[in-house]
Amino acid sequence: MLIPAARLLEATRQEFARLLPLLADSGVDGSSAASMAHSLGLLYAREKAGPAFLHAQFAVLSDTLDRIASTVDTAETRALIQQSEEMISLADLEALWIRTLASAQAAVRSTMARNLPAEQRLALIATLVEWETADRERQLATPLGAIEDSATEITVDRLTAYLRDRFDEATLTVTKVQPLSGGFGKQTTIFAVEGQALSGEFVIRRDIGDNAGLDTSCHLIHREYPVIRAAFERGFPAPDALWLDTEHELLPGGHFIVMRRAPGNVAGSFFGAQTSIPDDLSDILADRMAQLHAIESLRELGDLTDTIRSDLWDLPLRDCVEHYIRNWFEFYLREQHTPSPALVALYGWLLDNIPDSEGTPRLIHGDIGFHNFLLHEGRMSALVDWEFAHIGDPAEELGYVKMTVGQSLDWDRFIARYRAAGGKEVSAETLRFYGVWAYVRNASGANILSTRLVSGLADDLKLSILPFLHVPPFLKNARALIEQPLD
Repeated sequence: MLIPAARLLEATRQEFARLLPLLADSGVDGSSAASMAHSLGLLYAREKAGPAFLHAQFAVLSDTLDRIASTVDTAETRALIQQSEEMISLADLEALWIRTLASAQAAVRSTMARNLPAEQRLALIATLVEWETADRERQLATPLGAIEDSATEITVDRLTAYLRDRFDEATLTVTKVQPLSGGFGKQTTIFAVEGQALSGEFVIRRDIGDNAGLDTSCHLIHREYPVIRAAFERGFPAPDALWLDTEHELLPGGHFIVMRRAPGNVAGSFFGAQTSIPDDLSDILADRMAQLHAIESLRELGDLTDTIRSDLWDLPLRDCVEHYIRNWFEFYLREQHTPSPALVALYGWLLDNIPDSEGTPRLIHGDIGFHNFLLHEGRMSALVDWEFAHIGDPAEELGYVKMTVGQSLDWDRFIARYRAAGGKEVSAETLRFYGVWAYVRNASGANILSTRLVSGLADDLKLSILPFLHVPPFLKNARALIEQPLD
């Protein structure tokens, strides 16, 4: 799949519009920042309109020639314009446009060399200046500064106004707003506030838009919030989510939750660690996973999503797992996606090889990796981003973790600690199955999200990397696991 240049340029312009105020020379005429902004605008106009833009240019010039026909001999220029009507090649049209301008220039030069009355000269100048300036200005399409819908940006002033209204506290003040990079499903912003009702550092986790995110599991924030609250209230180190807001007139944009900021930092990405990790990570992670999987059925969540429903708690594990995988497969087929024969084949293997696990369904986080847990002073301070949460087999969590964190763990020590803390034993075949599923599910999500960039439903530039840097290793690793002999 090749992402259309116009979609990449639009997303790049959106991203650059956010960065522009941070560049030291952004307000200086002729600066590198201004040059980049204008270049992106020109490239976007060229890619989005293409030959249609050139045809429109020829048409406007033709109308302009009509206005000056009584003064200037435009016959040769009109003949060139007529040639453009059958052309579809952008390169050919651009070459003809330069020839046409040269012809018009020669005709005007010849006219101005004659002894024209002053009134005709002024009228000719006015018409040509009006035409040429408008023609050049149209090529910049949309000024860069007008791209960003500033009303949806979380700024110090807007967040202060929102919180003052929420807590009815006129002196409450936001002192810092810091958007966080990374992640493909939500916008995350850290802020600091000083006030009586609210003070300290907090996190806003916000939907990226009505059509841009995934609508399955707990990917929409109003579904993720009750799961986070339920886990936190059971004593698990989930974020302390303070409130959910689906109204927020003073802070327009996607719906969001506000959480206390937990200490610590993430240590890497889905693909592995990017910073040093503690020697006892195996113990830390095993204890927390066993604690999560020991939580009894959270029936208070009701029928929250297709994969968190009251009836699922009572299903045999195999049926619960089949429901979850089929739900994802149907979601993939239903949503706009880039057709992938490889993914469909992998789904077929998964549905043919669902393990017969013993035990009862439990709440599964679904995305435990270096990118989603915070470590602080030798402990896990928070397991964040519960958008993949669902009811399922605890073994799924183990298989996923082996793919994301396993290379950094003493795996035998990890499993022994997990079992000592109450976790169940899992076979190598079951771990392999859920490892394959980890890659297939993430490939499915990456496929759908990147397709939304192509179709125009999303403008997040990060999505452009998914089909090229994420999907290939997901698919290759899934295949390698299937072919790998079991120990």
